[in-house]
Amino acid sequence: MSNRISRRHWLAVFLAGSTAPVWALNATAKPAADGPPAAPVEPVADNYFGTEVVDPYRWMEARPRSERWDVWLKGQGDYARRQLDRLPPRASMLRRIEHYTGDLDQLAMATPAGGKLFLLMRPAGANSVQLFVRDTPDSPRRLLLDPSVGAAAGAPTRALDWHIPSPTGRHVAYGLSEGGSERSTLYICDVASGKSTEITRVISRGAGWSADGSGFFSYRLRADAVPGAPDFGMGGACWLHRLGTDPSSDQKVFSSGEGPDFETMEDDAPFVDGAPGSSWVLGRHLLNGNDLAQLYIARADDLLAGRAQWRKLAGRSAGVQMALLHGDSVYILAHGRSDKGEVVKVDAVSGDFNSGKVVLPASAQVIDFMAAARDGVYVHDITEGLGGLRRIDYQDRVERVQLTRTGAVWSIATAVDEDGAWFHMDELTWPAESFHVDAARLAARQVMLVRAPSFKTNDFVTTRLHAPARDGASIALEILHRKSTRLNGRNPLLLIAYGAYGTIMDPGFQPAKLAFLDAGGVLVYAHVRGGGEQGEDWHRAGMKATKPNSWRDVIDCAEHLVKLRWTGKGHMALWGTSAGGIVAGRAITERPELFSAVIGEVGVFNTLRFELTSNGPGNDAEFGTVKKEDEFKALLAMDSYHAVRDGVRYPAALIITGANDLRVEPWVPGKFAARLQAATTSGKQVLLRVDYDAGHFSNSRKAANALSADILSFVLAHTI
Repeated sequence: MSNRISRRHWLAVFLAGSTAPVWALNATAKPAADGPPAAPVEPVADNYFGTEVVDPYRWMEARPRSERWDVWLKGQGDYARRQLDRLPPRASMLRRIEHYTGDLDQLAMATPAGGKLFLLMRPAGANSVQLFVRDTPDSPRRLLLDPSVGAAAGAPTRALDWHIPSPTGRHVAYGLSEGGSERSTLYICDVASGKSTEITRVISRGAGWSADGSGFFSYRLRADAVPGAPDFGMGGACWLHRLGTDPSSDQKVFSSGEGPDFETMEDDAPFVDGAPGSSWVLGRHLLNGNDLAQLYIARADDLLAGRAQWRKLAGRSAGVQMALLHGDSVYILAHGRSDKGEVVKVDAVSGDFNSGKVVLPASAQVIDFMAAARDGVYVHDITEGLGGLRRIDYQDRVERVQLTRTGAVWSIATAVDEDGAWFHMDELTWPAESFHVDAARLAARQVMLVRAPSFKTNDFVTTRLHAPARDGASIALEILHRKSTRLNGRNPLLLIAYGAYGTIMDPGFQPAKLAFLDAGGVLVYAHVRGGGEQGEDWHRAGMKATKPNSWRDVIDCAEHLVKLRWTGKGHMALWGTSAGGIVAGRAITERPELFSAVIGEVGVFNTLRFELTSNGPGNDAEFGTVKKEDEFKALLAMDSYHAVRDGVRYPAALIITGANDLRVEPWVPGKFAARLQAATTSGKQVLLRVDYDAGHFSNSRKAANALSADILSFVLAHTI
């Protein structure tokens, strides 16, 4: 089986942009005479452990969606569209973004399998992400999957959600969804002919192939799962489809809650996969569909025969991040015993995590990922945002791979029957390059999988520094700017932060944002607590009761940037996406005068109610639950919606949602936008942008470009 990882937010790469200033910088946005539709106020009071919390817009949560919600949301979206189209920089910005994204081949992943190389990319000029194959690594690529082919005119945009080549390279399992919903239908493609066969419409995610490539494991939700319901993600199971058989005969092989000594998890996604050359399979119980919480092992033959005897390898306290098989060994990457992570080798026959051998001890580097090749296990580590690679050979020797550049390392991919590893590198100021590790020399060499862009980035530089937090913590900042930028206190500055789930924010090269720099702007990434940039302790310092550290780190970074004269009052905007909406929303509600604008993209603004959404169960491990008094208090403290106060001069706000978003349902950003519109006295715009052909992510180049133009134009209009 191939192993690979892509940058967690690699779709952000599609927000490619310009390198030429083509608008005047003395225009500012003004509220239109007509306003957005007002939201009816219908207060609902809840009592949590003696604390009454009043919710004025609870009606927006109605299931099924009410007609008045649909009417209000459309009115908001239409109003936002009119206002965004009137922004002075918007038309010129979009033209330049289209120019640069059309020129750029955007490669997300290169996966070896069966001597072939599979390339996930958006070719220059294409609207959708496509899958190509090279029959040998050096042969020309040919198109294998294009989700737009066969779509009816006017139908929702289709997207390739995931793909996993078989170990032989003869087949690819993949998921296809519409309108950004991520409700994947499972298909299997014959690589030689390009023909695809639908396996199931039950919402699916890929798990892995059997060792010989004769069958595919997929996680499927319950057939009666209702999008929007809190139990939407509960009760799923892992199924085996054998190639050439009727999908109706597919076999359920691993279920929610299955395995000895199972530790109860409200939201449990069971996955199974194997590996060529190993007679074992791993059973993984994922929390909230992403984080490996409990790990089991069984003999592959027993599983295929329907009599698997699962044995537990690791429980939740181990902090397992990932695990892979090689022969009779299991390699486990875990953070439970060490802040920065360690790799433990476990005997598949009789061992477990606690009895395993530490083959890569914790060190100053954060261990982020690993993948098994024929010559060893390749391990990705990170130091201050810069990536490195090490190899653990099968005699447990550890050596470092020689890299030719310094930057972010991502999308590491291997095959267990091939030596070396494929990976990509980029930096804020230079576009992605592809590399392959020569296993004999343990050195990376560049390979040209796509053509280089025609534009140059020589005028842009990255400055790295640290900002002091109020409690003495040191927050890493990456500042992207033009060489000619002066520290005059007047630069439009866009501050971006996330700070959740232990995620390492790895921004990489994003050409769209170069347009902001050409307009005199400065772009800053703040690696605040709650993320994983400095290890698991850094993560734990920004979750549940410690979550205020995350947004106060943002505030402290903003003040430090003002002190250093990178920007000044009236010139700073803040951008938070998804769980990053917490830091954005709470920073502007705690210090509204510090920011001129805020971008809240598909943000988690109503944490008190989030556990009642489709994606809510399972997030209690990160944010908390209202069922426990101490965690209720933490959730209320981080709830941006309930932190809004009447009569406050809030910054301009662009709140963004996708109508088909199952991760952060549209009513979550909707309630926050409505509350800001009703409360603010600043007279600045508060817009709710709605994309009816998107979910949590933009679904096409056209949509991503439009979103990028809206965001950057809005920021410029309110910070110049």
